[in-house]
Amino acid sequence: MERISQMWHHYFGNKRKKLQFLLYLFGIIISSLGLALLIISAAGVAPGDSVAVGLSERFNIKVGYFLIVGFIILVLVNSWIEKKRPRFESLFPILLRGGTLNLWLYQVLGDIRMDVLWAQWSVFTIGVILLGLGIGMYLRAPFPHIPVDHFMMIVNERTNQSKRFVRILFEAALALLGLFLGGWDVVGIGTVITAIFLGPIIQYFYNITEFVEKLSE
Repeated sequence: MERISQMWHHYFGNKRKKLQFLLYLFGIIISSLGLALLIISAAGVAPGDSVAVGLSERFNIKVGYFLIVGFIILVLVNSWIEKKRPRFESLFPILLRGGTLNLWLYQVLGDIRMDVLWAQWSVFTIGVILLGLGIGMYLRAPFPHIPVDHFMMIVNERTNQSKRFVRILFEAALALLGLFLGGWDVVGIGTVITAIFLGPIIQYFYNITEFVEKLSE
């Protein structure tokens, strides 16, 4: 109980930290909306999400469930590589991302279909921006993160390759698998665009949301 009390005080000890946590939640939820819009646009999703979307297309199971399973596997893989305990605290953002993605995709936006090109690419553009905003903001908060970035950091350290090389190789492999599973509705021109521009968009929003991190001070 004392340990729980210490953690509560560390994360929620004052109004500023509570606001920080709300912004962390907002970042994850808004990034889920961005991903849902990418999927609806059918222009191609980000390489890192293409496998879950491809599996969903093939087995008719909600995308969020595959994301949750994939992220949990990644938590265990990270633990095995590092020879450390699994970061089970990452379960919170994992479950929140998968659950809110399903909510946006199947409940809120479920009946929306893109029948014209301009609408498809408008929705895609908004989706990329919201995904970048959400990720950039939630990464600023000192709370558990989704394990993909941690995995690439581990591979970078173990292989002594550049972060850019590791990310390109990792995302290319996922995109090929996503293409095999879901076809061109999953991996398309939009996948290439997100591979090139999502990183800089995340970095932009990460830079301008520095105030989220400063709420801890």
